[in-house]
Amino acid sequence: MLLPRGVLGSCLAIAATVLAGRQPAQAQTSDPRALRLVDAYNQRNFGDPGWRSVQLDLKSGETITRSFVVDNLWRLQGETVRMLFVLQEPGGLRGTNYLLIEDPAQVAEMQVFLHLPAGERKVLTIAPSHFDEGLLGSDFGYRDMRMRLPTRGFRFRYLGARVLGKQAVLAVEASPSTEEGRLASPWVRSILYFHSTEPVLLGADYYARPDSPEPDKRQRVLDYRRIDGAWTETRIEMTAGEGHSSLLSLREFRSPAPSFDASLLEPQALGSALDRLGAIATQGSPPAGAKRGGGG
Repeated sequence: MLLPRGVLGSCLAIAATVLAGRQPAQAQTSDPRALRLVDAYNQRNFGDPGWRSVQLDLKSGETITRSFVVDNLWRLQGETVRMLFVLQEPGGLRGTNYLLIEDPAQVAEMQVFLHLPAGERKVLTIAPSHFDEGLLGSDFGYRDMRMRLPTRGFRFRYLGARVLGKQAVLAVEASPSTEEGRLASPWVRSILYFHSTEPVLLGADYYARPDSPEPDKRQRVLDYRRIDGAWTETRIEMTAGEGHSSLLSLREFRSPAPSFDASLLEPQALGSALDRLGAIATQGSPPAGAKRGGGG
């Protein structure tokens, strides 16, 4: 639902992460307490298949400078998560869409295919070197849209109980320990903040240098819900620079999503994604029951 900075009007992206298979070497070098938290999050019910509509607000201080509306459809297939993002608003960019495939077998553990409704209307492959660029001019990157956390090639260290805002959390440090890990994440280390009792990631601090006193990028889950058994964030704030931030807000969520043809989640289907996803979104009605939670 988001476009890389400097390519606004060319790329799109929105609303989390990849599950990589466990390896014996990882288990030997990572703290079992940390791995349990990461695994619980990666194995959580996030809705399969699922559909949601979100709004992305770009902010300068407290002022919203630009807003976007994106629809998102996903399905879990084995260890692979396929996620389709279609930009609905503003009208001038409507129909821009991309497919994010979280696949542990791929380089960087994910693939991104982009379709632009203008020009030649070709499906483009986004190179891994562009996965972390600001999308739609925001502080979110393609990697921030993953449903699962990458684990292969990472070392996890348990940091213990902390308080994030007013929320009790359990902190875990994640550091790439192999070339595989470095391809999956540009950060030399990340501090992940998990809910103390639920499989919810409430925030993360990302560091580009090992000696940085402050994170270079900060994510906070301000609110979340459990809808028909599926966990979903409802407000996520991302900050990667002084004076500006980006806020993702959930507008609607359905799990399971109305039935659809699995071919919609293939790169060659991106040209017809706007109409096909629109037909899915109009089926049925959003679930009424929701469990609300707080984050800090």
